[in-house]
Amino acid sequence: MSVAGLNKNRLNLSKSGKKKASRNKTKKRKSTSQPIGGIFAALVRKICISGACLLVLAMVGIGCLAGYRWVTALPYFALQDIKVSGNHRLSYGEILNIADVNLNKNSLAVNISEVESRLSDNLWIKSAAVRRQLPAKMQIHIREKKPRFMVRHNDALYYCDSNGELIAPVAPGKFSSLPFLNIESEAMDKADILPEFMNMLSKRELPFDPGQIAWIDIKGGNRMEIFMDRLGLTVLLGLDNWQEQLSHLNTVWKDLKNRGEFRDVAVISTGKNRVWVEKRSSGK
Repeated sequence: MSVAGLNKNRLNLSKSGKKKASRNKTKKRKSTSQPIGGIFAALVRKICISGACLLVLAMVGIGCLAGYRWVTALPYFALQDIKVSGNHRLSYGEILNIADVNLNKNSLAVNISEVESRLSDNLWIKSAAVRRQLPAKMQIHIREKKPRFMVRHNDALYYCDSNGELIAPVAPGKFSSLPFLNIESEAMDKADILPEFMNMLSKRELPFDPGQIAWIDIKGGNRMEIFMDRLGLTVLLGLDNWQEQLSHLNTVWKDLKNRGEFRDVAVISTGKNRVWVEKRSSGK
């Protein structure tokens, strides 16, 4: 074979190789174009499905809202009986006004948690529990704060509990006659005896009761002064081991009454396990 023939064959082979390479490239282009089209179709399909789901959810929401409005307008669920318990200071009508609940209001339209929150926000209410009894009943139970003293705060009189915590300002109309409480600044750490002291008074463990006390003054130097205006008597109580001092006071109090000398007593002081009695002067 001549050199010219060999060159011709090589040219033919190179041309055929180029044709095969170009065919392979077109195949690759076709194969790469197919996945892109599939991805686009899947994306469109997902968008359509999501849109349909959102449409269904919107229709369900609208249906639920319409159903709720229909149910909360039914006379069948109108409140016919509202019971209130636990109230002493606040009246039945005041409780309903605070709760913003009234007869003939649809029971299902009442938000229980909001009613409890409104009641608990009142100065006189310690806690509140509301129970719905379908179809037309509701129970409201409250725990009121119990005032034990009156105190002066920012040039105004307030009721306070046995812990000395402020409750509400003293107002006309529902005035309660309670002992006036004063705690000197250097004796604030002694205020924690008040709950137990008032509990003993309530249980009649002392020879006098809360109604006889005009004022209580906790002073520096570990002592408490109690004045009873009807008896014209002042009790000075030492706060070191004060429960034992009260026990001694009980003993002396009973002894003075048994001997008929109690009316002549002006001051009884206790401290260091001793009791001192100061009688009135003959002119008084």
